[in-house]
Amino acid sequence: MNIESILTRERTHANIQAASKKRAIEKAAIFIAETDDSLDTQDVYNHLIAREKLGTTALGFGIAIPHCRLPACQKITGGLFTLEEPVDFDAFDDQLVSTLFVILVPEDEVEEHLKVLGALAGRFEDENFRKRLTRARTNDDLYNVMVEAFKPDA
Repeated sequence: MNIESILTRERTHANIQAASKKRAIEKAAIFIAETDDSLDTQDVYNHLIAREKLGTTALGFGIAIPHCRLPACQKITGGLFTLEEPVDFDAFDDQLVSTLFVILVPEDEVEEHLKVLGALAGRFEDENFRKRLTRARTNDDLYNVMVEAFKPDA
């Protein structure tokens, strides 16, 4: 998977402040919508929260992948965020979440949506990768860790 086709530096933010799951999703929606004129912040937020109500998107290990299909979305769009303080995402392992990879998907991209989720979930299983993400202090460092992890020889 070419992560750079989904994630940009402008949608990568380290150490954002959010006191709750809803606030973290709201900030992610704001940051993502700011990078794409076809996306509305409130619409992104509403769809992500609606998906979250179906069941947690937390994977465990302090990671969540909030995702949704969105009518206005033109292509699979991702955002990577680390939180200054972890928040409760109702994770199955009871760990608080400190890293979110948000995925917005066009309504008709079902198969590709599942491929992206699978690739991300697989990468997040790697403890060393998770540690590198946690240690990243700047937006650029965070972005570079993600891009490096998805290089073909990684």
